[in-house]
Amino acid sequence: MRYGLRTRQGVLVAVGAAYVFVLAWFNRQPIPTTALVHESDSSVKLRQTQDGHLASGNRDFNWLEPGRYLPANTENTSPPPGVIDIESGLLHIRLHSEYRTTKPGVPLAGLLKVYRKSLTFIGGAKGGAERKWELLFVDRLPGPVKLSHLDRSRLRNADGSYAPRHLAVLYYVPMNETMTFRTRMYDLESLHKSPAFDSAVEAAGSAWDELRSAEVIKEKAAKLSAVRLACDLKLCPNDNIGFADKVYSGARFDECVGVSGLQMRYVDVALPGTLDVVEFSLRGRTLVYSRLNDMVRFRMLALPAALNGTLLGDGASIVQTKGPEVTEYLRDIGRQSFLTQLHSTRPENGVDLFLVDGDTVGDTFFFSFSFMQNTTALGEKWSHDDIKRYRLPVHQQFSGLSRDELRLVNDPPLVDNAGLTSVFYFKATDIIVTVDTEWFRDHDSSNVTQLQRVRESRPPYISTLNSPVAVNMTLDDSGALLAMSTVDDELFVFSRAHASAIRHILDYRRYFRLPSLLPWAASEPVSSIDTLEDGETDVFNWQLALTWQPSTLMVVSWEDSFISPDNPFPTTQRFIARAQQQQQPTTTCLRFLHLDSAQLAQISGDGGHALLGAKGRSASGRPADAAAADSTVCVVALSAAGRVRIWELDSRRQSPHILWPFITEHWGLMFMLAVAVSCCVYNERRWG
Repeated sequence: MRYGLRTRQGVLVAVGAAYVFVLAWFNRQPIPTTALVHESDSSVKLRQTQDGHLASGNRDFNWLEPGRYLPANTENTSPPPGVIDIESGLLHIRLHSEYRTTKPGVPLAGLLKVYRKSLTFIGGAKGGAERKWELLFVDRLPGPVKLSHLDRSRLRNADGSYAPRHLAVLYYVPMNETMTFRTRMYDLESLHKSPAFDSAVEAAGSAWDELRSAEVIKEKAAKLSAVRLACDLKLCPNDNIGFADKVYSGARFDECVGVSGLQMRYVDVALPGTLDVVEFSLRGRTLVYSRLNDMVRFRMLALPAALNGTLLGDGASIVQTKGPEVTEYLRDIGRQSFLTQLHSTRPENGVDLFLVDGDTVGDTFFFSFSFMQNTTALGEKWSHDDIKRYRLPVHQQFSGLSRDELRLVNDPPLVDNAGLTSVFYFKATDIIVTVDTEWFRDHDSSNVTQLQRVRESRPPYISTLNSPVAVNMTLDDSGALLAMSTVDDELFVFSRAHASAIRHILDYRRYFRLPSLLPWAASEPVSSIDTLEDGETDVFNWQLALTWQPSTLMVVSWEDSFISPDNPFPTTQRFIARAQQQQQPTTTCLRFLHLDSAQLAQISGDGGHALLGAKGRSASGRPADAAAADSTVCVVALSAAGRVRIWELDSRRQSPHILWPFITEHWGLMFMLAVAVSCCVYNERRWG
C-alpha cells in the first residue's frame, strides 16, 4: 500500500518535471553563443556625477568610439579601412543634458566629458592589466542640451582620405523672452595637445599634482586652489572625487584638460529662428532640423568645410535650404516625428531623407515611415514616397494603453548609421528598418541605376511578452553586423549578406573603394526605392547569428550601484528584475571594434596569449583564418559606471543553458505547475 502511494507520488513529480523539460527543449534557442573574453572589475569604475548637480530633466548620452583608425592605403590591402588603432585606445564620451551651475543667469548647462582607456590589455600578459579611464577633456556648454547626434559615416573625400567623425550637440540659450538654439560640433579626429598646456602646468607648479593625487579635499585653501587651476589655467581637478562636480558647476568654469593636455576641437553654429527644435541630425557637412509650428517640414544648413571634411566655424558661409511646405504644423502632443539624412545617391546634387511620422486619429495611432528626396534635375522640387504604414488601437486619448505601452509609442527609435547604411529600431512596432544607399549596373550594360534599398526585419528573441526590451543598438563600419542589448543585459548579434548574385554592386563605401569608382552621373534623376512585399525576405534582411546572456540569473547587477535620474524604459517582466523594481539596464552603449590581427599579435608578443583571436568561425560564417586575414571583430559594451565587457565574435559555441533560462523566463507558469503538482501529491498522501 505504502509502496504504491510513493510510486504514484513519484509519477506525478516525474510527469511535471518531464513536462517542463519538454517545453524548455522545444523553446530553446538554436543560435550559438558568443564568448565573453573580458569583463572589468570594480577597481576600474568611473565615479558617478552627484545627483545634486543634475536637474530633474537631465538625460545622459553615452558613446564609445575608437581613438583613431589605422590609415588605409589606396590599394585596398591590409589593413583595411575601419580597423582601429589599438594603441590609440578607446574613447568614452559622456554628456549631461542639464547640469546645475552657479553662474548668474545660467542655472543649467550641458556638460561633456571625454575619457580614454588603453586597449593594450587585450594583448594578454604582455599588454599588462586593464587601466582606469583617463579624463582627457571637460567642456561646459553655455546652455542645456536639447538633442545630440553622432555622425560616424566616414565618407571618403576627393583626395581619398576619410571625413572625420563629428558629434553634434544642440543646446539652447534663453535670453529675456526668446530662445536661441546653437549647435556645437566636436571633431573626434582632432584630439591634440592644448597650446597653453605646458605653460599652465609650469604656472601651477606642484599644486596640480598634489590636488590630483588627493582622495579628499577638505581644506578651504585647497578647494580655492583647485577652482583657480580649473578656471584660470584650464587644468582639470581629480575627477574621482566629489569636489570635481563643484568645480565644473562654478561660475567661472568653461573647460579644462586632463593630465595628457589633450583637447577636442569644436565649432559653434547658431540656428536661425527661435521656434523649438524637435528633430536634428548631422551627416557630412549638412545639418537638418525641424521646428514646432514651422511652415516647412524641415530646414537644412550647408556648413562650410575644408577639403578633408573638417567643419569650419565661418557663419557667413552657411547656406540654408528650406524643405517642402506643410499643411499642418508639427505638434508635440499625441504625435511622434523623426527624420535623418541618408547618403544621397546624387552627391552634391541632391538630398535624401528618411522620415518617420506617428499621429493619433480618433482612437487609432498611425505610424508610418517614408522617403523624401530633392535634386536639381527636378528644379529644387521635393518628391515624397510612402513606404510603410502601421496602425495601433489606442482608444480615446491613449486610454487603451498601459504606462509601458505609452512609453513605447512616445519614445524615439534607436538609430545608428555607418557609411552608406542607416538602421532604425522602432519600439512600438518592434521592427528593424535598414536603408542602404547603392549603385549598380546590369551585366553587359553601361547604364547605372541608383537606389535606396529598404528592408524590414522583425528581430527574434528580442521581445519579452508583449514589450520590446532592446535599449542599445550599434552597427559595424561595414554595415554587415548589427548588435542589440536588452534591459536584462542580453546581447544579440545579427548579420546579413551584401552582394546580390545577379547585379554588380558599386558600393564604394562598403567595399572601401576610391571615389573615382563612384558613378556620379546616373541615368535617373531621382533614386529608386527597393522594397519587399509583406512576408518576403532576401539576403539583405537581418538574421540572428549570435546571442549571449549573463551566466547567472540571480539578482546580481553588473554594477555594485547604479544611479540614474532618467528612467525611459519600463522594468522587465522577467523574474530576476521583479526583485529589483528600480534597477536600470546597466549597459549604456555598444560598439563594434575591428582589430588588426598583425597589431594584435605584436602586442601579445612571441608566444603570448591574447584575449582575442580565438579560432572558430566568424559571425558572418567565414572560416576563422579568412576573417583573421582582415581583422578580429569584437563587441564592446559600456556600463554606466565605466566598466567594460568584450565579446569576440569569431569564438562561438552552442549555449549549454536550456532548462534554467526557460524556468526564469516563465516563472509564473512554473509556479502554477509546482502548486498543482504539490496539491496532487498532498492529496495522494492524505487519502493514502
